[in-house]
Amino acid sequence: MIVSPCRYQKEAKDNALSIFRYALQQIEAAPDEANRRQAAAYNGCVLIQAPTGSGKTMMAGMITEEFAREAKIVWFWFTPFAGLVDQASIALKKQFGGLRVRDIQGDRLAMGTRSGDVFVTTWASVAAKNEKTRRLRDSGDLSLSLDSLIPSLRELGFHIGVVVDEAHHTFSNATEAVRFYTEVMQPEFTLLITATPDDKDVDKFKRTTGIAELHRITVSRQDAVDAGMIKVGIKSVAYLAPNDQRAFVDFPMAALTDAKAVHERIKQELKNAGINLMPLMLVQVATSEKDDDVARARENLKQLGFREEAVASYTAKEPSDDLLAVALNETKEVLIFKMAVALGFDAPRAFTLVSMRGARDTDFGIQVVGRILRVHRRLQGREVPELLRNGYVFLADAENQTGLTGAADKINAIRTGLSEISPYTMVVNIAGQNQVQIVRNGQSTMLPVERTAIPNAAQDSGLPVYAITGALSGGMQSVLDGFVLAMPEAQTEQTRQVAAALSGSSRFPLKVAGLKFKTERMPLGTDALLACIGGKVAIGERELNEGRRAKTTVIRREEEIFTRTVTDTKYQARISEAEITRRAQRVLFEPDYLDPRDLHAVLIKRLQSEYEARGFECNGRELDLVLDLILVAFPNLIRQAARECAAQYAELMDASPLPSSMELPSGARTSRLNVYGVMPPDLNRDEIAFAEILDSDLSGTVEWWHRNEPRKPWSIGLILPNGAQYFPDFVVKVNGRALGNGLLLVEIKGDHLLNSGDTLDKVLASHQLYKRPVMLMQEDSGRFMTIRQDANGKNAPDQIFRLDLMLGY
Repeated sequence: MIVSPCRYQKEAKDNALSIFRYALQQIEAAPDEANRRQAAAYNGCVLIQAPTGSGKTMMAGMITEEFAREAKIVWFWFTPFAGLVDQASIALKKQFGGLRVRDIQGDRLAMGTRSGDVFVTTWASVAAKNEKTRRLRDSGDLSLSLDSLIPSLRELGFHIGVVVDEAHHTFSNATEAVRFYTEVMQPEFTLLITATPDDKDVDKFKRTTGIAELHRITVSRQDAVDAGMIKVGIKSVAYLAPNDQRAFVDFPMAALTDAKAVHERIKQELKNAGINLMPLMLVQVATSEKDDDVARARENLKQLGFREEAVASYTAKEPSDDLLAVALNETKEVLIFKMAVALGFDAPRAFTLVSMRGARDTDFGIQVVGRILRVHRRLQGREVPELLRNGYVFLADAENQTGLTGAADKINAIRTGLSEISPYTMVVNIAGQNQVQIVRNGQSTMLPVERTAIPNAAQDSGLPVYAITGALSGGMQSVLDGFVLAMPEAQTEQTRQVAAALSGSSRFPLKVAGLKFKTERMPLGTDALLACIGGKVAIGERELNEGRRAKTTVIRREEEIFTRTVTDTKYQARISEAEITRRAQRVLFEPDYLDPRDLHAVLIKRLQSEYEARGFECNGRELDLVLDLILVAFPNLIRQAARECAAQYAELMDASPLPSSMELPSGARTSRLNVYGVMPPDLNRDEIAFAEILDSDLSGTVEWWHRNEPRKPWSIGLILPNGAQYFPDFVVKVNGRALGNGLLLVEIKGDHLLNSGDTLDKVLASHQLYKRPVMLMQEDSGRFMTIRQDANGKNAPDQIFRLDLMLGY
C-alpha cells in the first residue's frame, strides 16, 4: 500500500480483518465443505457503509491486500457498471502492490495463480440471462470459464473472496447475480462496500445467500470531514418565482449561469491559494428521449463562454468521452452526463453540479451529492477559503430539492461503528472429528450441519397457478360458445337452455319516432376565423408590458443540506429567447384547425397596430419576441379568443336521425325513460348511477334521456377552442325547459379528471342551440355535484345536482 490510511480507515480495516481471521481459523479447522460453509455464513461477510468520497475503495483494498498475506485467497471484485471496471483496476494497481490485477477477459487460468490475485468485472458480464452478454461463463482455447476456474482454484488450495462495490445496486432485484454468487462463486469471504445500503435489501441478501450474520462497519460523515477526505458541506441552490412569472424564467439557463459564476470564483480562489488545479463543473441533463438535451446543454454552455473543446459529455447511449480521462484531463472544465454516470464515478476535481432532472429519490440524491463531496489530493491537509470547503448543486427545478435534503438526512444518520466477531459458531470435536456448531445460550446445538438451501421464488411463493385456454375472438356468441364447449358432459339441460338464451340478441325500437338533433362542425374556410381571433385577442397595456421585459426577478434559495441553513436573495434570471419561442410555438399549435403560420401572421399584425397606436418603434424580430413573451405569459389569450370565434363561426347542422332500433344481447337491462327502453352497455359506474337517477324520476321532469355516443352520424357535437368536437355523455328532454328546445346536455366526469386534458375547455363550451352542457361529478357519498370553473381557471364542485333544477341549468 502506497498511501497512508487515516484513523477511521485503519480502524475499519482492522475490524474487518479480525472477523475474517476468526472465520479463516474455523474454516481451516472444519472437516468438510458443509462445516466450512457454516463458518463462512456467520463470520465470512462484512458490509462497510461510508459516505461517498471517504475512501471505501481504499479500505477494501487494504483489507483484501493484508488478508491475502495471511490466507491463500483469490479475490473477485465486482463493480456495478462496466465504466467503473477500469477505474477500480487502476486504483488497485496504483495503490496496492500486494494485489495483482489480472485480465478476466483473457487470463482465466488456475496455473500461475498466487494469493492476492484480483479479477475485476461486473455482475452483468457473468450473471446476465443473455448468454452473449455473459461470455466469461464460456471456456476458450486459452482461458477457462469462471464455472471451471473457481473449482480449479479451490483444488489448488485457494479460498474465494468477493468484493462487491456499490453493493446496493447488485442484489436488490438481480436474481441472476444472486444465483451466480450462491451456486458458482460460493465465496468463503465477502466484502460489501456501499454508501447507501437499504436494510430491506440487506435482509433479502442474507436470506437468499444463506448468510447468517452480516457484520456492518459504519463511518460517519464527520469522521471523513475531520480527516479532510470530503468537503465540509454541500450548498443546494434553487430558484423560486411567483406563479404568474414562472413561464418567463428559463430555470435551466438560470442554474447554468449561476453555476458558471461560482465556477469562475472557485478558479480564482484556487489560483489565489497557489493551488494548480482546474475545477470541474458537472451538468446533469434529463433522460428525455425526445429532445437532444446534451446538445442543448452544449449550446447553452457555449453561450456562457465555455470553449467547445473544454466541454465533455458522457451518456449510456453516447459515451463520447472516457470518464477517467475527463477526471484527469484538466483541459476539460465541464462534463455533461445523464443518470448512469452519477453512480460511483470519481470526480475529485468537481466543485459544482447543475441538475436539470429530478433528484427526488434519496439514494440517487446521495450519489449526486457524492460526485462533489470528494476533496482533491492537492487540497487535502491545507487550509483553504470557505468557498473551497463546500460543494454546490444548482437545481433547475426547486421541487427536486427533496432528494438532496433526504440524502443529507440519511448520510447524517450514519454513526461510526465497528462490528464484533459473531460468537455463535465454535469448532467442537465429536468422536475425534471437528465440527462447526452453532452456539445458543452458551451451549453448542450438537446438531448435524445442513447446507443452506437457496429459496426458489417461484415454488415458495405459495401463489396458485392457473392455466388459461382459448381466446376471445368475435363477441358474445363466441365467448358463450367457448363457455358451453368447456362445460363438463354432465351439465344439466337447464344449464344448456340458459346458455342458449344468453347467446341470443334482441332489437329495441326507438320510442320517440323521427328523433334527430343539431350538431356543430367547423367551416371549411378559416379566413373569417383568423380575422375574428386577431380582433378579439386581448392585447392591452398589461400584456405589452410583460412582452417588453428582458429579465425577471426570482428568489435564489441557498440551503446547506446537512445543517438545513437557508439563505434567500434576489436574483435576476435571464429570459431565454429560444425557450420562450419553444413555449410560444406550443400555444400557436393548439388550435389544430388553423395553420400556426397564418395565426402568427394575424397576431403580429394585431400587435403591430397596438405598437403604432402607442407610438412605439419596432422591428420584425422585436415584435416576434414580444409576441412570444405575451403568449407564454398569457397562454389563455388565444384559447379564449378561439373559443369565442369558434362558437361564432361554427356551423350548426342537422345530424342524422337516430336509428329506428338498437340491437343488444338478450337480457340487457331495461330502462324506463331511455329512448330505446334499455340501459346502454357502454356506461361506466358513474354514468350508470346518473342514468338510474333519471329513470327514478316520478315528478315528470324527465321526459326521456339518450346516450350521446361520440362520433356517430346522429351525435350532438360541440366545437372546442382547439377545433375538436366534444360529445357530452347524455341528452335529457326536460319538461318545461325553455332553452334548447327543452334538451339539456350532461357530461359526467370523475374527480381525477376534473382538471386534466380538455376538461377545462369542456366546462366552458356552449352549443349554439342547446347552450352550455352541465358537467357533473359523483362524490363518494353517491350524490352528484355540478362543476364550475373558478377565478383561477380550475374546475371545482359548485352545488348539489337536483332533477327539479334542470329547468334552469
